[in-house]
Amino acid sequence: MLIKIINWLSTHAVELTGSILGILYVLYASRQNIWCWLLGIISCALYIIVFFTAKLYGDMSLQVFYLVLGFYGWYSWLKKTKDDVNPAIKNTSKVLFIWVLISVLIMTLGFGYLLTFTDDPIPYWDGFTNALGITGTWMTARKYIENWLLWIFANLVCVGVYMYKGLYPTVVFYLIMTLLAYRAYLIWYKELNAQKHA
Repeated sequence: MLIKIINWLSTHAVELTGSILGILYVLYASRQNIWCWLLGIISCALYIIVFFTAKLYGDMSLQVFYLVLGFYGWYSWLKKTKDDVNPAIKNTSKVLFIWVLISVLIMTLGFGYLLTFTDDPIPYWDGFTNALGITGTWMTARKYIENWLLWIFANLVCVGVYMYKGLYPTVVFYLIMTLLAYRAYLIWYKELNAQKHA
């Protein structure tokens, strides 16, 4: 039994490490700690390997986008305002929300279509999770509080996708990420209210 566990851990070491770093990313992001971006970048690099090995090219390409957006988020959070303070948490306007929905739809169709040229068994579902992930990461970098609501939805969709694909450690990872996104939303909501009353 112990040998089976050790073999399983060694076989899934990269996936497990990527998952742990991803969880730490959300915990740090919920506290607006800039080191979240470094943790996320490393997690993405590891998941590029996991998804390439599993021939999940859509998921792999999403991790490449996350990696690039991780550097953008790091830069965005480093920027100070003219008052020399970090950017504040803010709400998404109705107009921006509509643009977010349109962007998710267009990216879903575009990514889904591109993935039909691979051996991806569910190209449009992967396109949808890619679109949600890219949008969620951009919204996190810009400190829109609704990013966490998008992440809750995206993570739940990913749970279904990864169950279908048999990536059970990743299913557990996304269930944990769903709970952490909810927790992060509550933390940012409290901070947003404090900002409004300051």
